Amino acid sequence: MTIITYALILGISTSIDYFLILFLLFSQAKKPGERRTIYFGQLLASFILILLSSILSQVANIFLADWILGLLGFVPILLGVRILFENEAETEIPDSKIGLLSVIFISLASGVDNLGIFTPYFTTLSTLETLLTAGLILLETVAICYLAEKFGSLHSISEFIEKYEKMILPTIFIILGIYILFEFGTMTYLLQLLT
Repeated sequence: MTIITYALILGISTSIDYFLILFLLFSQAKKPGERRTIYFGQLLASFILILLSSILSQVANIFLADWILGLLGFVPILLGVRILFENEAETEIPDSKIGLLSVIFISLASGVDNLGIFTPYFTTLSTLETLLTAGLILLETVAICYLAEKFGSLHSISEFIEKYEKMILPTIFIILGIYILFEFGTMTYLLQLLT
């Protein structure tokens, strides 16, 4: 298979898990500019993950334990808890509900497992091949965002999400955070520190 084929497979397989989160974010995007914020935040997070993976793959003496990466799991948990305990008056404030930093942190937390996929693969590539792969993954990120935006803008789906968003979004964020904490052994490591 060619580098392009591998890059396409890599991009699709690592972006599918973002789809539901992006779908939920797009279904909530009501204010001008929020959709652009989601696109930009997702692209920036993907770029950061690709850059980190590239650096880690090039610098063999840098080692990050999995449990450290898993600490990013606390980000969606805290966001979910915050949303759960916001009262309705707080959610109706005129400021943008979907902020760039929130999108970036959610995307980084949900994509931290991609470091474990990208890094070993990037070690097998030349600099040019890594750049080509990164570019294709970023293009695929835009495509995933576009699909999630189109599904999120369907009126019936958007109404359902709006009706139950107070429960759906925090639940997904909390579950995602817990999954990340366990997937990377962070909970096990932290519990071992306490005993």
